[in-house]
Amino acid sequence: MSDAKCILCREALLKVGQKSDYGATIIFKIGDSEKNGWFATLSPRTGGNPEKDFSIQIMPIAHLINFSQINESAELAKNYGLAFAKISAAASKVIEKELKKESPRIISLGTYGKCKHENEHIHIKLFPYRGDIGQPFTVDSSYQKKEVYKDAEGAEFVKMKPIRKIEIHQKRFNELVKLFISSLR
Repeated sequence: MSDAKCILCREALLKVGQKSDYGATIIFKIGDSEKNGWFATLSPRTGGNPEKDFSIQIMPIAHLINFSQINESAELAKNYGLAFAKISAAASKVIEKELKKESPRIISLGTYGKCKHENEHIHIKLFPYRGDIGQPFTVDSSYQKKEVYKDAEGAEFVKMKPIRKIEIHQKRFNELVKLFISSLR
């Protein structure tokens, strides 16, 4: 069931290659309806290096607000797995192609899933896990090794670099769109 107020529900209606109001481009769709469909967008911004990095968001076509809802249909769950696998493979190929000179042994991809508001879909972000965007976070065991500081009130914290989304240059963004769409056909 779509929600007319939801930006992601409106994006779900777009075809592969079309741009959203935000400027993201639909790079992949699987499934045939709200019952079992998923789509992915390539963001025009990245929290990493705009000359090397990118961010992809995977979302259900239906307005699902909890990850547990994926289990409501075997076909929905199957298509999520296929979408995640295909997009991960395509992202790895893009990174490997761009790093060919450096001969990478491991292609590090980060993922981040969110179900935060009733007025937005669950979504999973996939991105190169390096630089500032490759910092350890709470589910990463290396996060526990970060030095702990105390502020004036005695509250503990760890230092992290700020992550700011940066616009990807239009020429590179267009090249990435073409690479992902052709890889995901």
